Amino acid sequence: MNSFLVVGVLMALLAVTIVVVPLLRRADARTPLTAVLAALAIPLAALLLYGWVSNYPWGNGPPQAEQMMAVSAQQLLELQQQASASPDDAGAWARLGEAYLSLERFAEAREAYRHAMAADRDNDALRLAFAEAAILDDPAVLRGEVATLIDEVLQRDPLNPRALWYGGMAGLARGDMGSTRERWSKLLDLSPPPQVRQIIEEQLASLDAAAGADGPALQATAGAGIPVHASIAPALAARAAPQAVLFLIAREPGVEGGPPLAVVRREQPRFPLDLEIGDADSMLPGVRLMNRPALQLTLRLSATGDVKASSGDLYGEATWKAGEGTAGPLQLVIDRVVP
Repeated sequence: MNSFLVVGVLMALLAVTIVVVPLLRRADARTPLTAVLAALAIPLAALLLYGWVSNYPWGNGPPQAEQMMAVSAQQLLELQQQASASPDDAGAWARLGEAYLSLERFAEAREAYRHAMAADRDNDALRLAFAEAAILDDPAVLRGEVATLIDEVLQRDPLNPRALWYGGMAGLARGDMGSTRERWSKLLDLSPPPQVRQIIEEQLASLDAAAGADGPALQATAGAGIPVHASIAPALAARAAPQAVLFLIAREPGVEGGPPLAVVRREQPRFPLDLEIGDADSMLPGVRLMNRPALQLTLRLSATGDVKASSGDLYGEATWKAGEGTAGPLQLVIDRVVP
């Protein structure tokens, strides 16, 4: 159950960001108290709401989170052997994914569910199980592969509660409050219990309030970004995988680990190329890049397509400082290899 609580916390933090940050910008004396109350109330609301959504019947897909129990090393070995012996058995891969989730081995759960999806391409329950594992492994996927997957599920099943919930979270991650509002509003049409209905309505009201408080500021920064001229050192050009994915990642200077502030993704890039990263690429609504004095920018070619660095990835780094953009784009060269 711990892994699913983590999902709830991730979603709650997104909601807290868009509600609390605008409140803290206001000057009236009651604002700090209001912001604190919101920060305390929203995580509880998100967890309760997820509890209702997670009760949706999954058909032939993975069992509910409440049924998942930690497995022993021997049980895990048996599940691994079963999946390896039957590569086209979606159920075997799904059971292995559930086992990895119970052990909080999220990256391995993500890959197990990916195999399950490949074996049963028409099973939306498996797609959403993969989405949950992927979010636990790397919340940044809410702006990429997982968001696309959820959109596809909603095209086929517009009233799928899990897809609506995660689709709303994907909207928050990319700053699309309209999409979030539309999808969470549809949850109200699914006859939730009165307590859950109240929670959804309160969250939607909070979204509207946050949009009203922060709308002009967001519009003022829309389109602003840091121009980057990306290239690769000749000595490493031959090592770039044909299907590699390019990531431009912004972080606080000197901060190791944790989610990035912003990410730009490009598939099969051709060097040299020009990129731009700015507030529109922020991982969380309300997180601004352009008002910071400096940013650490990393340009990385990933052979696996994963935003996390892997051994053998090619990368380059540079520090951007505010006020230095008048001389042209920041020159970023891929000239190193991840050990």
